[in-house]
Amino acid sequence: MMKSSGSISLKTKLMLPIIFFTTLIFVVSQLYSFFLAYETQKENLLGRVSVLANGVAYNLQAAIIFNDSLAANEVLSAFSADSEVLRVKLYTKEGQLFAMYEREGVNAPIPTVSQQQQIDSQSYAFANSHIFLKIPVKVENDVIARLRVTISKSSLNELYEKALNNALIYFSLLVVAATILYLTIQKFIIVPVFSLNQGMRGFISRNQQCRIAPAANDEIGDLVDAFNTMIERLKQRDKQVSYTLDKLEEEKAFANEVVETVQHALIVVDGDGSVVHFNKAACDIFKCTHAYLKNANITDIIHTQDALFNQAFRQKSEFFDRNLWIKDAFNQPQLLQITCTALSKAEQMLFAIQDITEMEAAQGRQRLAAGVFENSHDGLMVVDHQGYITMVNPAVTNLLGYSQDLLMDNKPEDILDWQQFAAYMPTIKETVFSYGQWQGEIWEKHVDGHMVPMFVKVSCIQKLDGEPGYDLVYILSDLSNIKEMERLDYLAHHDSLTGLANRAHLYRVLDDLLDSDAYLNGAALLYIDLDGFKEVNDTYGHDAGDEVLKQVAERLLSQVRSIDLVARLSGDEFVVLIRSSEPGDAEALGNRLIGLINQDVVYKGQILNVGASVGVHPIQGKDESLDSILKSADTAMYKAKSSGKGRVVMT
Repeated sequence: MMKSSGSISLKTKLMLPIIFFTTLIFVVSQLYSFFLAYETQKENLLGRVSVLANGVAYNLQAAIIFNDSLAANEVLSAFSADSEVLRVKLYTKEGQLFAMYEREGVNAPIPTVSQQQQIDSQSYAFANSHIFLKIPVKVENDVIARLRVTISKSSLNELYEKALNNALIYFSLLVVAATILYLTIQKFIIVPVFSLNQGMRGFISRNQQCRIAPAANDEIGDLVDAFNTMIERLKQRDKQVSYTLDKLEEEKAFANEVVETVQHALIVVDGDGSVVHFNKAACDIFKCTHAYLKNANITDIIHTQDALFNQAFRQKSEFFDRNLWIKDAFNQPQLLQITCTALSKAEQMLFAIQDITEMEAAQGRQRLAAGVFENSHDGLMVVDHQGYITMVNPAVTNLLGYSQDLLMDNKPEDILDWQQFAAYMPTIKETVFSYGQWQGEIWEKHVDGHMVPMFVKVSCIQKLDGEPGYDLVYILSDLSNIKEMERLDYLAHHDSLTGLANRAHLYRVLDDLLDSDAYLNGAALLYIDLDGFKEVNDTYGHDAGDEVLKQVAERLLSQVRSIDLVARLSGDEFVVLIRSSEPGDAEALGNRLIGLINQDVVYKGQILNVGASVGVHPIQGKDESLDSILKSADTAMYKAKSSGKGRVVMT
């Protein structure tokens, strides 16, 4: 022992406070200096770029108002004056990219989602090597566009490298000073203590057992106490070793005989059945303590009415091997494999016992698994690493029509149509070997020719006990009923001509919208009626009218988000439901839709034209019913028609 519980090592006493406080002062001073310089440089960089960006933003007003992206690009080129500006993007108020400047030979990064949120909240965000800055372009305090500037942090990184170099220089000086201090302490304190320790070790190696007078209460004193304690323990060890060697020689031959006979739980009993010897496994199997087995009789441990076991024990049979069910210490059933052998020592018998309860349960589980495999409603198929089917259950026959005898010991592609499987197999194997499982939806051909939709899971099972290869387990679930239900549900809620949602689907979505309070985010309903559609039908026929309706549906879908809904009510009436919007967005959307619908529709060489009138109703709250919302939007639409058509009217 080099130290006592109440003291600190001498070396630590001397070195630790000096090293700790010197290092602390060094680190704090360097960090503080770097922080001040970094903050100053960062503010200068942001201020410089902000001034340049605000000037450019002022010059962009005319280009944005007149929708001149070329002029905007020329204005943005002013950012080339600052070498640390890598890329500038100009976005319109609607979020569309209008113009962009990017420094040649530079590939600036795109901000992440979290960085984008930070930019939206505080107008800038810092990345590892870049700064993202957002500058609004205003006309009379009205934001008409936004500049997104990506700035290099090269000057900040140069500042960091300079601070690091200075820190390394100062740290080198600190290391030199610490080395000198360490060498001084090593020479005048540590070396004498080490010499004393070496002397004691050499003394011990010569086995001269004598005590050393106690020293001072420090590391040297600890060494002396450790030496004296070691001397006392050596005396006790010599006595114990001498006794143990004699005992081991007596028991060695008997212990070797027992160990070589069996490697399970061992219990040796005398002629009366009293336990003479046992190993630790016996305590584990019978769930009892060492003290209990030491004073027990074999009949107290193995409670059984088995006549053969009792007879073999009474007659001291030379050999007995039997599986017995008994009750364990917790009164639970336990299956033991008991082997009894007579030993060479008079009237002593060795019981080798193995608990095979779990083994029997495992075999039961295997039988159960086999039953589950055979009776599963899902198709189960096992293919070995060479591609041959080794196991298949009856559900595969029910699913695809091929008999088990035909499938067994053949490759799937030789028997089954296996078209989609063959196409997906490289992806399936790569995914299974990388992640352990692949799953997906596949259509395969039944033996009678019709296609069967299936949900397929493929898992890889490695061979046990070092066997080469692997097995692929295919679980095939029939999706025929699910696909039919999906098809019927789609037909019930969508218009067959345009594929848009129908009135029933619209009512369901509106009902959910009101229940979720989403209307507080600016939900609105646009009621659209086509102008001139009847003339198209009368002039060119209903086929032409159907083509107009389908193209109008596509144009409406192109202008909404995935969270919004476009529905066809009847004839030439459409509805667009916006789930969330800013004030004025719904009216702007209505004007865009009118412009799109007014564009030409080409059908069989003929140019067809229709217009649209739009009524917009912002959804106010739960006090409105579904019918009242539609009625309000419909009324606004009729006002648009009566006031000249081709316009938007708000309620």
